[in-house]
Amino acid sequence: MNRMDLLVFIGVVLADIVLLAELLFFICRRSVSNKLIQAAFEGDEEQFEAIRKTVVAKTLNDFDVELIRYNVAEIRRDYDRMDASIRRFSEMDLKDSQKKKIYPKIFYYYIDRNRKQDAKEYYEKLSVFNVYQNKKDIDMTYDAYIKGGHQYLDEALASLKRTSREDLPAREKLIAKMYENKGIQQEAKKYYNLADQHKAKLLKK
Repeated sequence: MNRMDLLVFIGVVLADIVLLAELLFFICRRSVSNKLIQAAFEGDEEQFEAIRKTVVAKTLNDFDVELIRYNVAEIRRDYDRMDASIRRFSEMDLKDSQKKKIYPKIFYYYIDRNRKQDAKEYYEKLSVFNVYQNKKDIDMTYDAYIKGGHQYLDEALASLKRTSREDLPAREKLIAKMYENKGIQQEAKKYYNLADQHKAKLLKK
């Protein structure tokens, strides 16, 4: 094997080693993330913190770790833990990309809990961004639940055709609220009932 062939061979071997190392690192991070999720689901804060102190877990940033805790609390409807996570998020120096990811979640949480002032605060936080995920949905929700308006009613009704089954109950509930704000109680009752029916079907799955 001449010198050039040897260099090429060494380069290929090194590339394979780097690729393998990256793959193992990804697997380890995925594994520790799953362990954090499991500890969060079990409500074992001591175990969660113990896992968080491991070498691999330390490669996860504080935002991603807290997002795991928040998402699990959201699924469990554990409002105390959700509030605790929100406090921890507020103490972090978040990047814009992270704000766009978590602020809508917090906004909808406060809407769901009828905490209007808190929802307004996070809507205003989101308003500094020209584009963020689900901006139109958030604007419609803010208008209906915070301002007591119905200006997006026609747009919300038109969106029903392209709304997924998972999102349908929330959209129908939003439409019901718009009709309620408009003073058309019969239509409001109709869409509240549809929202309940479709939510019940989802829970049976």
